[in-house]
Amino acid sequence: MSITVFVARSVVTLDSAVDFANAVAVQDGRVLHTGRLEEVLADLQGQDLVVNEQFADQVIVPGFIEAHSHIQGEGALARYPWVGAYPRRAVDGSFQPGCPTIDDVIARLHRAHEELKDPSETLVAVGFDKSMVGDATITRHMLDAISESRPIWVMQSNGHVGHANTAMLNKAGVDDSNTEEGVHRDETGDLTGEIRELSLALFLGKHVNLNDGGEASIWDGGHLSRQAGCTMVTELAFRPAKGETEAYAAVVNNPQFPVRVRFAPLITFMSIRKSPEQVFAQVQELEKFSTEKFAMGPLKFISDGSIQGRTARMRWPGYCCGSPNGLWMGDPEVLYQQMLPFHKAGYQIAMHANGDEAIEAGVGVFHRLLETHPRFDHRHRLEHVQMASDAMFRRMKSLGICVNLFANHVYFWGDTHRHDTMGPAKARHLDAVGTVVRMGIPHSIHSDAPVTPLAPLFTMWCAVNRITSSGHVLGEAERISAIDALRAVTIGSAYLLNCDEEYGSIEVGKFADFTVLSADPCAVDPMEIKDIQVIATVLGGTVQMN
Repeated sequence: MSITVFVARSVVTLDSAVDFANAVAVQDGRVLHTGRLEEVLADLQGQDLVVNEQFADQVIVPGFIEAHSHIQGEGALARYPWVGAYPRRAVDGSFQPGCPTIDDVIARLHRAHEELKDPSETLVAVGFDKSMVGDATITRHMLDAISESRPIWVMQSNGHVGHANTAMLNKAGVDDSNTEEGVHRDETGDLTGEIRELSLALFLGKHVNLNDGGEASIWDGGHLSRQAGCTMVTELAFRPAKGETEAYAAVVNNPQFPVRVRFAPLITFMSIRKSPEQVFAQVQELEKFSTEKFAMGPLKFISDGSIQGRTARMRWPGYCCGSPNGLWMGDPEVLYQQMLPFHKAGYQIAMHANGDEAIEAGVGVFHRLLETHPRFDHRHRLEHVQMASDAMFRRMKSLGICVNLFANHVYFWGDTHRHDTMGPAKARHLDAVGTVVRMGIPHSIHSDAPVTPLAPLFTMWCAVNRITSSGHVLGEAERISAIDALRAVTIGSAYLLNCDEEYGSIEVGKFADFTVLSADPCAVDPMEIKDIQVIATVLGGTVQMN
């Protein structure tokens, strides 16, 4: 079979044995050779070579790997009216405009209501974030003013909070008799229409389908991922239902699907209606679906909520705005008991933990697991890890815990955290990638798409510059270099997904998964990283142009 030699202005291999390359040879979908073009051609002399110069003026880097995303949601949410403060990319490459004020949000909802022809159809909008609109919120009375008869649901961008009008509350059977902690009330005891955390189950999946589009949403998520330069993405809260895993696998395994997917079964929610034995058996069945393109990654558990949603668990002195402490989505003792059989069986575990109290508890749970059943190279992960202290990071390093930091958070909510949630002293240590790099803790950085846009170059920009939406540099000591940021979204992500032997760098024997850029992110001004153009991706040696 012929060998294709891709020529570029430079190839950033992340192979420690290669000082400079501008050519990479590919055979059978894998990397055969890298180096200077003249050396590669000389070494492969006599072979059946095809020299591909279409990227001669561009830069090739390892394919971007998004190690914490919700890719079907990324595709599905592109179908709904967008009420976030910033523009959002649609599948066709266009952008829905942002709604930077609460008046803009309500106006967009009015237009969406008028555009629906069926008067009984539920209006669902996504992306709202009160911290980005002057801390103004949406009440059920505001939504009732749009329509008293049409059910309306607005999902916050954090995925932890939603807003309903009275018609939607009635549809879900939520009224003054509900005592769930997440059904919010004002100081007079009146329902505000705000629904938080586990109480979302009263609406989502039953009366609000955020995965509208089914298989089409998976396709759309794949195309959005490719446009962003990703060759591998994640479904990090996979909720397997009858027939859905087969359908998802069929889409991703289609040769035309443009990215690889690693899915993480959401054990926290699977455990609500099933016994531990049933959940364990279901996970074993899910493993059987694994292929090169669609494979099971870690098992997902959730401890707390969202900092900007005021549902994350906080240590002293708590929320500087005076909000009560957040919610335990998973009690630490219950999480330990749920994780133990999987830990003993050799599975990798990923735990969502935002607030510092939740992170501390998460480290404690992993410590107990490793004391009970010691394991080498377990690669257990903490997700988001936004408020970890230096002492927590030192414990993580001693236990071999990996961290997946939500770098985009610095830009979108850094100002909110300085002023309204954790306060300026803690905020400067938000998503402390610099500390993690200095300590040598295995890590990645992520977008949590669709919570923030799926765009690894933007995620790199956030970690390198640490600039908030107001232009404030938040924690200069936590900045990292561009090459460290590139490692985090490539080989670092592959390590956290336990597939770094096959992906994450351009090395002999690995899959030929590349991202082609208009410029080298490690050579441009750091402020220009997010503006670099994604020209194409290469998946297993096959070129996919943007």
